[in-house]
Amino acid sequence: MAAAIRAGLVHVVVLGLGAWSVWAQFFYRAPHRFPIVLLAVVSIASTGMMAFLGLVEVYHAIGARPRYRRAVEIGHVLCTLTILGFTFWALFLFANGTFDVSDPVVHATEIVELGTGESDLGLAVPFTWAMLRSWQGAPHPVRMLLRRDERQRLWGGQPVVVLVHRGFFGVTWVSAIEPDFDRQSRELLTLLPDAVEIWKRLVLFNLRIGRFDEARQATSEYVARFPRDPEFPVHVAGILTTRDRFADVATLLAPVAAAHQHAGAYMYLGYALGMQGRRAEGLAYLERARDMVPDSWWPHYALGWVYAAHGDTTNAVRSFERTLQLRPGLADVEQQLQRLRPRVAGQRG
Repeated sequence: MAAAIRAGLVHVVVLGLGAWSVWAQFFYRAPHRFPIVLLAVVSIASTGMMAFLGLVEVYHAIGARPRYRRAVEIGHVLCTLTILGFTFWALFLFANGTFDVSDPVVHATEIVELGTGESDLGLAVPFTWAMLRSWQGAPHPVRMLLRRDERQRLWGGQPVVVLVHRGFFGVTWVSAIEPDFDRQSRELLTLLPDAVEIWKRLVLFNLRIGRFDEARQATSEYVARFPRDPEFPVHVAGILTTRDRFADVATLLAPVAAAHQHAGAYMYLGYALGMQGRRAEGLAYLERARDMVPDSWWPHYALGWVYAAHGDTTNAVRSFERTLQLRPGLADVEQQLQRLRPRVAGQRG
Protein backbone atom coordinates (compact mmCIF):
# COMPACT_ATOMS: atom_id res chain seq x y z
CA MET A 1 0.00 0.00 0.00
CA ALA A 2 2.80 2.40 0.96
CA ALA A 3 4.56 1.65 -2.32
CA ALA A 4 1.42 2.44 -4.26
CA ILE A 5 1.05 5.77 -2.42
CA ARG A 6 4.67 6.67 -3.17
CA ALA A 7 4.19 5.77 -6.83
CA GLY A 8 1.08 7.91 -6.95
CA LEU A 9 2.89 10.89 -5.45
CA VAL A 10 5.70 10.49 -7.97
CA HIS A 11 3.16 10.54 -10.79
CA VAL A 12 1.51 13.69 -9.44
CA VAL A 13 4.85 15.49 -9.09
CA VAL A 14 6.05 14.48 -12.56
CA LEU A 15 2.72 15.45 -14.11
CA GLY A 16 2.90 18.81 -12.34
CA LEU A 17 6.41 19.39 -13.68
CA GLY A 18 5.25 18.47 -17.17
CA ALA A 19 2.32 20.87 -17.04
CA TRP A 20 4.53 23.64 -15.69
CA SER A 21 7.13 23.10 -18.44
CA VAL A 22 4.39 23.44 -21.08
CA TRP A 23 3.16 26.66 -19.44
CA ALA A 24 6.69 28.13 -19.36
CA GLN A 25 7.23 27.39 -23.07
CA PHE A 26 4.03 29.30 -23.92
CA PHE A 27 4.74 32.35 -21.75
CA TYR A 28 8.51 32.73 -22.26
CA ARG A 29 8.68 31.98 -25.97
CA ALA A 30 11.92 32.11 -27.91
CA PRO A 31 11.46 33.09 -31.58
CA HIS A 32 12.75 30.34 -33.88
CA ARG A 33 11.73 28.71 -37.11
CA PHE A 34 10.76 25.30 -35.80
CA PRO A 35 12.43 23.70 -32.72
CA ILE A 36 10.35 25.48 -30.08
CA VAL A 37 7.10 24.12 -31.47
CA LEU A 38 8.61 20.63 -31.57
CA LEU A 39 9.68 20.94 -27.94
CA ALA A 40 6.19 21.94 -26.93
CA VAL A 41 4.74 18.98 -28.85
CA VAL A 42 7.06 16.54 -27.11
CA SER A 43 6.37 18.12 -23.71
CA ILE A 44 2.62 17.86 -24.13
CA ALA A 45 2.84 14.33 -25.51
CA SER A 46 5.07 13.19 -22.64
CA THR A 47 2.80 14.75 -20.05
CA GLY A 48 -0.24 13.12 -21.62
CA MET A 49 1.49 9.75 -21.79
CA MET A 50 2.53 10.09 -18.16
CA ALA A 51 -1.10 10.68 -17.20
CA PHE A 52 -2.11 7.57 -19.15
CA LEU A 53 0.58 5.47 -17.50
CA GLY A 54 -0.55 6.77 -14.13
CA LEU A 55 -4.03 5.41 -14.85
CA VAL A 56 -2.44 2.09 -15.73
CA GLU A 57 -0.65 2.09 -12.37
CA VAL A 58 -3.94 2.77 -10.60
CA TYR A 59 -5.52 -0.09 -12.55
CA HIS A 60 -2.72 -2.34 -11.39
CA ALA A 61 -2.97 -1.16 -7.78
CA ILE A 62 -6.62 -2.20 -7.49
CA GLY A 63 -5.75 -5.73 -8.43
CA ALA A 64 -6.04 -5.92 -12.20
CA ARG A 65 -2.99 -6.97 -14.18
CA PRO A 66 -2.44 -4.94 -17.31
CA ARG A 67 -1.02 -6.64 -20.35
CA TYR A 68 2.39 -5.65 -21.62
CA ARG A 69 3.61 -4.81 -18.12
CA ARG A 70 7.21 -4.49 -19.29
CA ALA A 71 6.26 -1.99 -22.00
CA VAL A 72 4.38 0.07 -19.45
CA GLU A 73 7.43 0.20 -17.16
CA ILE A 74 9.73 1.25 -20.01
CA GLY A 75 7.25 3.91 -21.13
CA HIS A 76 7.01 5.18 -17.57
CA VAL A 77 10.78 5.64 -17.31
CA LEU A 78 11.09 7.26 -20.73
CA CYS A 79 8.27 9.72 -20.07
CA THR A 80 9.67 10.61 -16.66
CA LEU A 81 13.13 11.30 -18.11
CA THR A 82 11.65 13.30 -20.99
CA ILE A 83 9.53 15.44 -18.69
CA LEU A 84 12.47 16.06 -16.37
CA GLY A 85 14.59 17.11 -19.35
CA PHE A 86 11.98 19.54 -20.56
CA THR A 87 11.50 20.81 -17.02
CA PHE A 88 15.13 21.95 -17.00
CA TRP A 89 14.61 23.60 -20.40
CA ALA A 90 11.47 25.31 -19.10
CA LEU A 91 13.34 26.42 -15.97
CA PHE A 92 15.94 28.04 -18.23
CA LEU A 93 13.21 29.85 -20.20
CA PHE A 94 11.49 30.89 -16.99
CA ALA A 95 14.69 32.34 -15.48
CA ASN A 96 15.64 33.98 -18.78
CA GLY A 97 12.31 35.82 -18.83
CA THR A 98 11.61 36.38 -15.14
CA PHE A 99 14.97 37.96 -14.33
CA ASP A 100 15.04 40.02 -17.52
CA VAL A 101 14.50 43.68 -16.60
CA SER A 102 14.99 45.07 -20.10
CA ASP A 103 12.19 47.02 -21.75
CA PRO A 104 10.62 45.25 -24.72
CA VAL A 105 11.57 46.28 -28.22
CA VAL A 106 8.46 46.57 -30.40
CA HIS A 107 8.66 45.20 -33.94
CA ALA A 108 5.88 45.61 -36.50
CA THR A 109 5.28 42.58 -38.70
CA GLU A 110 2.37 40.45 -39.93
CA ILE A 111 1.05 36.94 -39.57
CA VAL A 112 1.82 34.84 -42.63
CA GLU A 113 -0.16 31.83 -41.48
CA LEU A 114 -1.87 30.34 -38.44
CA GLY A 115 -1.28 26.65 -37.92
CA THR A 116 -3.28 24.05 -36.01
CA GLY A 117 -3.85 20.33 -36.24
CA GLU A 118 -0.52 18.87 -37.35
CA SER A 119 3.07 20.01 -37.29
CA ASP A 120 5.49 19.56 -40.16
CA LEU A 121 6.44 16.17 -38.68
CA GLY A 122 2.86 14.95 -38.93
CA LEU A 123 2.32 15.10 -35.16
CA ALA A 124 -1.08 16.22 -33.91
CA VAL A 125 -0.71 19.39 -31.83
CA PRO A 126 -3.38 20.59 -29.37
CA PHE A 127 -2.46 24.26 -29.73
CA THR A 128 -2.09 27.06 -32.28
CA TRP A 129 1.10 28.50 -33.65
CA ALA A 130 1.69 31.47 -35.92
CA MET A 131 4.19 31.96 -38.71
CA LEU A 132 5.30 35.60 -38.62
CA ARG A 133 7.18 37.52 -41.24
CA SER A 134 10.67 37.95 -39.82
CA TRP A 135 11.25 41.39 -38.31
CA GLN A 136 15.02 40.91 -38.71
CA GLY A 137 14.95 40.73 -42.49
CA ALA A 138 15.46 36.96 -42.70
CA PRO A 139 13.88 35.27 -45.75
CA HIS A 140 12.14 32.57 -43.73
CA PRO A 141 9.24 33.20 -41.32
CA VAL A 142 9.45 32.88 -37.56
CA ARG A 143 7.23 30.32 -35.85
CA MET A 144 5.71 31.24 -32.49
CA LEU A 145 3.39 29.47 -30.08
CA LEU A 146 0.19 31.38 -29.36
CA ARG A 147 -1.43 31.67 -25.97
CA ARG A 148 -5.17 31.22 -25.59
CA ASP A 149 -5.87 34.96 -25.34
CA GLU A 150 -3.81 35.60 -28.48
CA ARG A 151 -5.58 32.91 -30.51
CA GLN A 152 -8.90 34.68 -29.95
CA ARG A 153 -7.84 37.97 -31.53
CA LEU A 154 -5.31 37.05 -34.23
CA TRP A 155 -5.82 35.77 -37.75
CA GLY A 156 -3.78 35.06 -40.86
CA GLY A 157 -2.57 38.11 -42.78
CA GLN A 158 -3.17 40.41 -39.83
CA PRO A 159 -0.67 43.22 -39.05
CA VAL A 160 0.77 42.65 -35.58
CA VAL A 161 3.44 43.96 -33.25
CA VAL A 162 5.81 41.64 -31.41
CA LEU A 163 7.26 42.60 -28.02
CA VAL A 164 10.79 41.18 -27.95
CA HIS A 165 12.97 41.15 -24.83
CA ARG A 166 16.75 40.76 -24.66
CA GLY A 167 16.61 37.94 -22.09
CA PHE A 168 18.55 37.57 -18.86
CA PHE A 169 20.84 34.95 -20.44
CA GLY A 170 20.94 36.69 -23.81
CA VAL A 171 18.25 34.46 -25.35
CA THR A 172 15.60 36.72 -26.87
CA TRP A 173 12.02 35.93 -25.95
CA VAL A 174 8.60 37.27 -26.91
CA SER A 175 6.22 38.43 -24.19
CA ALA A 176 3.26 39.30 -26.41
CA ILE A 177 1.93 39.33 -29.96
CA GLU A 178 -0.62 42.11 -30.35
CA PRO A 179 -2.80 43.33 -33.22
CA ASP A 180 -1.15 46.43 -34.65
CA PHE A 181 -3.74 48.99 -33.51
CA ASP A 182 -1.38 51.78 -34.50
CA ARG A 183 -1.50 50.80 -38.15
CA GLN A 184 -5.20 50.02 -38.06
CA SER A 185 -6.05 53.28 -36.31
CA ARG A 186 -3.97 55.34 -38.73
CA GLU A 187 -5.80 53.78 -41.64
CA LEU A 188 -9.16 54.59 -40.05
CA LEU A 189 -8.11 58.15 -39.26
CA THR A 190 -7.39 58.84 -42.92
CA LEU A 191 -11.13 58.29 -43.45
CA LEU A 192 -12.40 59.67 -40.11
CA PRO A 193 -9.87 62.29 -38.97
CA ASP A 194 -12.14 63.65 -36.22
CA ALA A 195 -12.90 60.28 -34.60
CA VAL A 196 -11.98 61.08 -30.99
CA GLU A 197 -12.08 57.53 -29.66
CA ILE A 198 -9.82 56.22 -32.42
CA TRP A 199 -7.25 58.89 -31.56
CA LYS A 200 -7.42 57.90 -27.92
CA ARG A 201 -7.12 54.21 -28.72
CA LEU A 202 -4.09 54.95 -30.88
CA VAL A 203 -2.34 56.83 -28.07
CA LEU A 204 -3.19 54.35 -25.31
CA PHE A 205 -2.09 51.40 -27.42
CA ASN A 206 1.34 52.93 -27.97
CA LEU A 207 1.63 53.74 -24.27
CA ARG A 208 0.72 50.20 -23.29
CA ILE A 209 3.38 48.59 -25.46
CA GLY A 210 6.05 51.14 -24.55
CA ARG A 211 6.25 53.18 -27.77
CA PHE A 212 6.40 56.49 -25.92
CA ASP A 213 7.69 58.62 -28.79
CA GLU A 214 4.79 57.51 -30.99
CA ALA A 215 2.36 58.07 -28.11
CA ARG A 216 3.62 61.61 -27.52
CA GLN A 217 3.47 62.42 -31.22
CA ALA A 218 -0.09 61.11 -31.54
CA THR A 219 -1.16 63.01 -28.42
CA SER A 220 0.31 66.23 -29.82
CA GLU A 221 -1.75 65.65 -32.97
CA TYR A 222 -4.79 65.09 -30.75
CA VAL A 223 -4.15 68.39 -28.92
CA ALA A 224 -3.87 70.27 -32.21
CA ARG A 225 -7.09 68.73 -33.52
CA PHE A 226 -9.10 68.94 -30.26
CA PRO A 227 -7.70 71.95 -28.41
CA ARG A 228 -10.74 72.25 -26.11
CA ASP A 229 -10.01 68.93 -24.37
CA PRO A 230 -7.25 69.23 -21.76
CA GLU A 231 -8.19 66.07 -19.84
CA PHE A 232 -6.83 63.46 -22.22
CA PRO A 233 -3.37 65.03 -22.76
CA VAL A 234 -3.07 65.50 -18.99
CA HIS A 235 -3.91 61.85 -18.49
CA VAL A 236 -1.22 60.88 -21.01
CA ALA A 237 1.27 63.22 -19.33
CA GLY A 238 0.65 61.47 -16.03
CA ILE A 239 1.61 58.13 -17.58
CA LEU A 240 4.70 59.61 -19.23
CA THR A 241 5.71 61.18 -15.91
CA THR A 242 5.83 57.76 -14.25
CA ARG A 243 8.44 56.79 -16.86
CA ASP A 244 10.48 60.00 -16.33
CA ARG A 245 9.76 61.16 -19.88
CA PHE A 246 10.09 64.79 -18.85
CA ALA A 247 10.98 66.19 -22.28
CA ASP A 248 7.89 64.53 -23.77
CA VAL A 249 5.68 65.90 -20.99
CA ALA A 250 7.01 69.43 -21.45
CA THR A 251 6.49 69.29 -25.22
CA LEU A 252 3.00 67.85 -24.85
CA LEU A 253 1.63 70.12 -22.13
CA ALA A 254 3.11 73.49 -23.11
CA PRO A 255 0.21 74.32 -25.47
CA VAL A 256 -2.35 72.84 -23.06
CA ALA A 257 -1.13 74.95 -20.13
CA ALA A 258 -1.11 78.03 -22.34
CA ALA A 259 -4.75 77.49 -23.35
CA HIS A 260 -6.32 76.20 -20.13
CA GLN A 261 -6.33 77.04 -16.42
CA HIS A 262 -5.87 73.37 -15.51
CA ALA A 263 -4.26 72.22 -12.28
CA GLY A 264 -3.22 68.86 -13.69
CA ALA A 265 -1.51 70.46 -16.66
CA TYR A 266 0.35 72.85 -14.36
CA MET A 267 1.39 70.00 -12.03
CA TYR A 268 2.89 67.72 -14.63
CA LEU A 269 4.36 70.52 -16.72
CA GLY A 270 5.94 72.18 -13.68
CA TYR A 271 7.41 68.92 -12.45
CA ALA A 272 8.79 68.09 -15.90
CA LEU A 273 10.37 71.53 -16.30
CA GLY A 274 11.82 71.47 -12.81
CA MET A 275 13.37 68.02 -13.29
CA GLN A 276 14.88 69.21 -16.58
CA GLY A 277 16.74 72.03 -14.82
CA ARG A 278 14.27 74.82 -15.58
CA ARG A 279 13.72 75.52 -11.90
CA ALA A 280 12.03 78.92 -11.99
CA GLU A 281 9.47 77.94 -14.64
CA GLY A 282 8.77 74.62 -13.01
CA LEU A 283 8.23 76.10 -9.55
CA ALA A 284 5.93 78.78 -10.96
CA TYR A 285 3.63 76.18 -12.52
CA LEU A 286 3.72 73.93 -9.44
CA GLU A 287 2.87 76.82 -7.10
CA ARG A 288 -0.08 77.77 -9.30
CA ALA A 289 -1.29 74.17 -9.18
CA ARG A 290 -0.85 74.07 -5.41
CA ASP A 291 -2.94 77.23 -5.00
CA MET A 292 -5.67 75.86 -7.29
CA VAL A 293 -5.98 72.50 -5.45
CA PRO A 294 -4.62 73.13 -1.93
CA ASP A 295 -5.88 69.80 -0.60
CA SER A 296 -4.18 67.72 -3.29
CA TRP A 297 -0.96 66.03 -2.22
CA TRP A 298 0.61 65.83 -5.67
CA PRO A 299 1.71 69.49 -6.11
CA HIS A 300 3.47 69.37 -2.74
CA TYR A 301 5.05 66.04 -3.67
CA ALA A 302 6.35 67.43 -6.97
CA LEU A 303 7.57 70.63 -5.29
CA GLY A 304 9.52 68.54 -2.80
CA TRP A 305 11.32 66.64 -5.56
CA VAL A 306 12.10 69.78 -7.56
CA TYR A 307 13.41 71.60 -4.48
CA ALA A 308 15.51 68.57 -3.54
CA ALA A 309 16.87 68.22 -7.07
CA HIS A 310 18.14 71.82 -6.90
CA GLY A 311 19.59 71.63 -3.38
CA ASP A 312 16.88 73.59 -1.55
CA THR A 313 16.57 71.14 1.33
CA THR A 314 14.59 73.43 3.64
CA ASN A 315 11.73 73.91 1.18
CA ALA A 316 11.98 70.28 0.11
CA VAL A 317 11.41 69.10 3.70
CA ARG A 318 8.52 71.53 4.13
CA SER A 319 6.86 70.29 0.93
CA PHE A 320 7.39 66.62 1.76
CA GLU A 321 5.99 67.08 5.27
CA ARG A 322 2.87 68.67 3.82
CA THR A 323 2.64 65.77 1.36
CA LEU A 324 2.55 63.26 4.22
CA GLN A 325 -0.12 65.27 6.01
CA LEU A 326 -2.33 64.97 2.93
CA ARG A 327 -1.26 61.46 1.90
CA PRO A 328 0.21 59.49 4.84
CA GLY A 329 2.36 56.45 4.23
CA LEU A 330 4.21 57.39 1.03
CA ALA A 331 7.40 55.34 1.39
CA ASP A 332 9.59 57.38 -0.97
CA VAL A 333 8.63 60.63 0.79
CA GLU A 334 9.44 59.14 4.20
CA GLN A 335 12.83 58.01 2.88
CA GLN A 336 13.56 61.48 1.50
CA LEU A 337 12.65 63.09 4.81
CA GLN A 338 14.98 60.73 6.66
CA ARG A 339 17.75 61.79 4.30
CA LEU A 340 17.04 65.54 4.20
CA ARG A 341 16.07 66.39 7.80
CA PRO A 342 19.61 65.89 9.18
CA ARG A 343 20.93 68.26 6.51
CA VAL A 344 18.39 70.93 7.44
CA ALA A 345 19.27 70.50 11.13
CA GLY A 346 22.95 70.81 10.26
CA GLN A 347 22.32 74.03 8.34
CA ARG A 348 20.44 75.51 11.29
CA GLY A 349 23.15 74.44 13.69
